[in-house]
Amino acid sequence: MMLEDLYRAMSGLSETPDHWGEPYFSQDQYYEPCPLSEKNLHDYEVSEGERIVCCVDGGNNKIYETPTDSIHLIKVYFNLFKGKRRVKNFDAFTAILVSSYEDGRIKSELIPQNDVIPLEKTSYVLNKDELEDGRHVTAGHTIRKYVEWKALQYVAEEFLGPGDIVVRDGVLQTTVERERKYAEKSYQKVEENGTILVGIAKTSALRTTAGYPLVASVRSIAREAHKGSKRWCYHPIAHNSHPDHKGEMYIVKYHPSSNYAFRTEFYRGSHEQVEDVLGHLAFQARDPIFLGYPYGLVDADKMARVTDEEVEYLRNMGDNKMSKTFRDKVNSSNAHDRLSEI
Repeated sequence: MMLEDLYRAMSGLSETPDHWGEPYFSQDQYYEPCPLSEKNLHDYEVSEGERIVCCVDGGNNKIYETPTDSIHLIKVYFNLFKGKRRVKNFDAFTAILVSSYEDGRIKSELIPQNDVIPLEKTSYVLNKDELEDGRHVTAGHTIRKYVEWKALQYVAEEFLGPGDIVVRDGVLQTTVERERKYAEKSYQKVEENGTILVGIAKTSALRTTAGYPLVASVRSIAREAHKGSKRWCYHPIAHNSHPDHKGEMYIVKYHPSSNYAFRTEFYRGSHEQVEDVLGHLAFQARDPIFLGYPYGLVDADKMARVTDEEVEYLRNMGDNKMSKTFRDKVNSSNAHDRLSEI
């Protein structure tokens, strides 16, 4: 009975609309959508050239949480590839983040555990608009984004030159003033070096005015145009004048046999080299571990991931040194987690 209901639900969600509509953006004063059309599908070729490709990603996970405090482990990682060859090995930048709720604001301290990125112990006073739902426990995610931008600036300055490519996990858009400042320093550095900045989002919530996912719409258009088994990029999507969104938007299929296409953004001003840059990324997207997704991002995601096993080890070690006062604070909010372990 349950499976039959599941199958019926899936069938009901499988219908395609009579028309795709146009790309939809909630802040429509900054975006001029372009009509969806197979004319916007473009072929491009794989390229194993001389460009260095660098991918940057980060991860964080909670070690402890109380109603007023939290301790996170943060990692940020970058790599360097030229074709198949890894240019240099790096460790992940690792830091402990301690956050506390005081006087209506969140005070956080980032404590680096190594010097992979030239970042010293840093204190932050976070406003609620910097935090998801205004909660102190999300400070790890917020500060991690800031460190990712710092890492991108550093790697562009130290390891990349004209024509090289730096890929950020995620889009080229900021949401708060402090993140904007970190991003602007990264933008300035890639401009100075002639480096090409790309953002690739693993997921996309963009939809059309017909209420259909935008990426799914473009994939359907590609199939109808007999490009379903080819490599392609889709552009333009919209003319973007948003002051905090510096990306020229594309949807890209990086491997002919992949079931995925990804929202891909080029930092404004570098789009004249799009097809060659996409060719370099497509060269990386041939690994069967995730066919159609650049391997540099797979590697960065793996190295930056903060696993549950890792934080469980730190939690167990911390329990041996925990004061009764701090244990009382932790136990005031962890009963649900304790039950999940049974």
